[in-house]
Amino acid sequence: MQNKYADKKTIHRETMDLTQHDLDEIIIKAALLQKIDSVDAYYVDSITDDIYKKQPFLLSVLLGYHLDVTPLHLEELMKCYFLIWEYFKDNKNVQTKKITKELFEKIQARNISMLTYTDGESERQQTVIYDHDLQNLKSKALMTAIFFRFNTQANLADMDGEIKGMILMGIKTFIECFEIIVTDKSYAA
Repeated sequence: MQNKYADKKTIHRETMDLTQHDLDEIIIKAALLQKIDSVDAYYVDSITDDIYKKQPFLLSVLLGYHLDVTPLHLEELMKCYFLIWEYFKDNKNVQTKKITKELFEKIQARNISMLTYTDGESERQQTVIYDHDLQNLKSKALMTAIFFRFNTQANLADMDGEIKGMILMGIKTFIECFEIIVTDKSYAA
């Protein structure tokens, strides 16, 4: 079964319409990709300490992947999660309001419900549903960068399709959680 979230041709042409703002943001975020690809031990220690202090649930989920993937896969997943953190970390709400297990599970349940809804639909109808879902993301550039990594980094591209789908769903869920924290002034930590 082909993973719609992991097909780079689908992303650009069928699944997400990118605005000029999104394209400009992608260019800016390319520098983050370069930073993430050249991490050293000091950076890893520093960023994990920062995440642990400000968004511990993000770190606990990332560390939980070690049960499902190889060490090489985990290293690449770390880079994806570091990219998410780099993308959102400067927002004041992200610094002070934590993603909770309850918020994550609520958003993840919605995402799973969407995937369940598409079961039995034609491939074309599934694409329409996925397109609509991804259009609601405010962080399209970030999600595009994640999809790009999953398609270009050998240690992610060769990952089992079912595990890849599960991980991409978790990544999308975290992005949506961060978007809620960033935009919702009433969100309580």
